[in-house]
Amino acid sequence: MGRNCPISARCCMYYEYQHEQNLVVSTAEMELGFSTSTGMLTLLRRPNQANILNIGSIGMSVDVQLADGWVSETHFPRYLSHHGREVDGVTELTINIGLGFLRISDSLQITGTLIRRSVAVTNSGGNEARVHWVRLSWPYARVGSYSEARFEAPSNSFRPRLDIAAVSKLRRGTLPTQTIAPAIRRGRLFENAPDRGPGLLALHSTSESDNLLCWYWSKSQSAWPDIDGNDLALTVGHELEIAGWLAPDATLSGGTQYCMLVHGNWYDAMHAFHNTWPVLGVQTLPDVPDWVCAANIYETHVGLWGGFAKFSQELTRLRDLGFDTINLMPIWRYHNLSDQPWDMNWQASGSPYAIEDFEQLEPSLGTAEEFKVLVEQAHALGMRILCDLVVQGCSRTARYVQERPGWFCRDERGRLVSSHGWNDTYSFDWANPEVQDFYVDWTTRFAQTYQIDGWRVDAPHRKEPNWDRRLERMAASTSFGVLTIVERMRQALRQINPQAALLCELYGPLFPINHDFAYDYLAHLMFFHAGLGVLSPYELGEWLEDHFLALPKGAIRVCFTETHDTRDVNPIADAVRGSRLARLLLTGMVGCGFVPMLWTGQEVGQEAWLKQLFSIRANYPILRYGKQLFNVMPCDMPSVWSVLRVWHEERLAVVLNMGPHRRTATLSMPVDRMHMVEGDYHLFDLVRGQAVEYAGRNTWRRDDLLNLTLILEPFDSLLLHIRAGTPPQSEPAKAEPVAAAAPATTSRRRNR
Repeated sequence: MGRNCPISARCCMYYEYQHEQNLVVSTAEMELGFSTSTGMLTLLRRPNQANILNIGSIGMSVDVQLADGWVSETHFPRYLSHHGREVDGVTELTINIGLGFLRISDSLQITGTLIRRSVAVTNSGGNEARVHWVRLSWPYARVGSYSEARFEAPSNSFRPRLDIAAVSKLRRGTLPTQTIAPAIRRGRLFENAPDRGPGLLALHSTSESDNLLCWYWSKSQSAWPDIDGNDLALTVGHELEIAGWLAPDATLSGGTQYCMLVHGNWYDAMHAFHNTWPVLGVQTLPDVPDWVCAANIYETHVGLWGGFAKFSQELTRLRDLGFDTINLMPIWRYHNLSDQPWDMNWQASGSPYAIEDFEQLEPSLGTAEEFKVLVEQAHALGMRILCDLVVQGCSRTARYVQERPGWFCRDERGRLVSSHGWNDTYSFDWANPEVQDFYVDWTTRFAQTYQIDGWRVDAPHRKEPNWDRRLERMAASTSFGVLTIVERMRQALRQINPQAALLCELYGPLFPINHDFAYDYLAHLMFFHAGLGVLSPYELGEWLEDHFLALPKGAIRVCFTETHDTRDVNPIADAVRGSRLARLLLTGMVGCGFVPMLWTGQEVGQEAWLKQLFSIRANYPILRYGKQLFNVMPCDMPSVWSVLRVWHEERLAVVLNMGPHRRTATLSMPVDRMHMVEGDYHLFDLVRGQAVEYAGRNTWRRDDLLNLTLILEPFDSLLLHIRAGTPPQSEPAKAEPVAAAAPATTSRRRNR
């Protein structure tokens, strides 16, 4: 160990020699070390504790991808210099690294156990370079012993509480099996952050009270979470998209990666993470209309009904079922291959998202007057109309291609590129002020003319960079230029209609700050995998608890068993339409507090059940506002999933049998945690509309609920409203649903 170099009274630097000389920054809460040979991260630990980095291998902590690949594949990194200081209690450190002709500045701000990490890349050579990505990593990390170490990726497709032994076998660029990540889709291991997810990666131990959390946040650029194993530990980090042309002596910079050490168990760590969102300025909108949380959404394309006039005739039927919000797929003139109303044949009829002209309604659907009548009839029935807002781009044959060539993204050779891989469209540059002005002006005029109640913003996620050399801004800036569009558009929309709302098709933390509610495809996928037996009900509960904590507080989520996209995202969803499994899953989603949405035709044959479910949701606000407590009712049957809802003094238990067998299951209700006083209680099953009874008994003492036997039918759903006292005579009884029984074999869930 070398000489201490004080930065302040609370922080110092010193040199430490292990396998090589390291520069160590020591604060009261942690120590960080960097190689004085390569500039790479070598050390992260609490004072006087073991290092959790570079276990089994020495890894890269920063790398850059150029047009011809990652620079580290052809050049060794070299330490250049460093400087550090303390400002207002924040320790600031920058490590300058040489990598080929690039100079990389790896900058860290340390506050307690929270590290804010950013990067800048400077071209020290004589030629222009095309930069794509920067990788920021915490190399080969592990918390605790090999047998007790765990990996987490909340709000991704990974199972919760994964052994490091399994995950550390993964290598960068390879996809795992369903035993590790059951809901992988479209060849991507993770959701990009922060538009599709928080980018949260974490390591912890079953025995040691410490957790390492790493995530990403930016309103400028997107990033992909990244892992790489060496059989003993796991590199965790992010690939930041800082795409742009880099001239000699010019610099590109990216968003912020965060790393935090948290004392306590995993649940303490997730609550600590949840509490960082307000600190980062990430908060949900304060003026979300009340109707949003209570909505029951019906998604459709009016072409499936023959046009505006014919769909208007369906509104009363849908209203009577309980739907109060209609989401219309695009209704503007598109590249219609059949010249007929759209019939869901994407190949023969074309895509309604390949819009030819935003100023014209699709002729095959009817006239502007017929659309106005549709909206007016919906309003007269107390319903709302949301229209799809297609921001990705337009049809390749649209007039804008010739009239507004500067609106579009281009590749490095100046050619127009498709939007999000849609080969029938060209991609708009969302960072272009003219594009932004167009969308704000057009959506405002349309909302004013037709008095719609809002928009569903379609796919505003990270898109292809705009490599047009005529631009002075970064190529990657196009992706989150959509935020400016959405924020200005919502402000104008609310001036027209203070009760209007924006529904976002995406589900990351970037969008609750500018949308009123958002889709939740990941929850949809994980519910389905639990229903199909790929994910256990207990794992689903753990995943959902992490998922809600990974999102900003108050984010309102929409879930579903089908949409117009499930044919690609989750084809099995369409196959189980109308089944007991489909009903169970939607009941579970409503039981968790999701806003329900159905796709065209799902209601057929399910009318009575849907009407009942929506009525329950409307009459019991606890289903909309109550706190969710997952896996707090231990059960001796592994096929049983449950969530407890708590709202003021009200309690409701949601119990699902996710299996094909009739079961007798014993649950233990957490009466202490529910603050239930001594006395009599009865359980009212909202699904069946009657109090439960067994062998003539319909009342249980408080402690009897610690051992409660339910007789569950295959794919059965119970919504048990817990009420004090005995059931009134007017409440009908049901034979044999519930009985007091011997103690459950599963121990009670740990206190948290």
